[in-house]
Amino acid sequence: MENPTIYLEAKYNYDLVHRKNMCDSLIPPHIHDSVEIYLNLSSLPNILLGSRVVTALPGTLIIIPPFCVHRLFDRTDEVYDRYILSVNLSWLDSVLLNGDSVYEYLKKTEMPLLLPLSPSVLGRLKQSFEELLSLSESDFFDKLSGFFRCMSQINKTVYQYRTGNDKGIKTSTTQQTVSDIIRYLNEHTDKNVTLQELSEHFYLSPDYISRIFKKHTNSTVGSYITLQKIARAKQLLQEGYTITQAQIMTGYSSYAHFSRTFRQQTGMPPGAYRNKT
Repeated sequence: MENPTIYLEAKYNYDLVHRKNMCDSLIPPHIHDSVEIYLNLSSLPNILLGSRVVTALPGTLIIIPPFCVHRLFDRTDEVYDRYILSVNLSWLDSVLLNGDSVYEYLKKTEMPLLLPLSPSVLGRLKQSFEELLSLSESDFFDKLSGFFRCMSQINKTVYQYRTGNDKGIKTSTTQQTVSDIIRYLNEHTDKNVTLQELSEHFYLSPDYISRIFKKHTNSTVGSYITLQKIARAKQLLQEGYTITQAQIMTGYSSYAHFSRTFRQQTGMPPGAYRNKT
């Protein structure tokens, strides 16, 4: 099994960075406890976002909810230009007090958003992100005001573009096949799906499935299944389910196996994680 990429629970309220760099190494699929909002300015020829593997053109807004498996960058010889706004949803809920259904899309793990933008909308969003960056040394209330102005602009964009806009998103035949496999795995998180079962279900050879899955996700099928199960377990524990319930609902027959795998993937045992939520 590949070594997991562990991202610990967010300790901040929000964090915004502008990065324009190359990746030091090929990044495997991973998850975060926080929501990540990417304003992407580069071509993304082979991204994994939830149950989709697609190609995205420059100028896309990407909303990655907590526990959503994703991988955006698949090359080490390309410069990627993007703004990344990470938001701790526990903090946001506390600010909103009784909550606000307008922001529910930030929490829907199964519904990440990939929204190609027009040049004018892209320009306005860039301006909002730059304004928020400029407030990094300002006092708390100025920063908070800037954060919600930025979120307001993001929210308007989401509701303008979230339906019926697939321009700038392309899918090859093999990308679609991998997306279908991932969708099948996501629908059977409570089972122990084997490569042979996938082969029989999709009428494809195990070797072919392994090859295209690795090409488009930088992960083996087995490693993806483990990551998706632990992502689901973290979500269940945060929602208040017991450790035993999370174990059973993610297809682990042995508590010891579940606990060991959870610790390997997250850096802490399930009990410690549940107590932190």
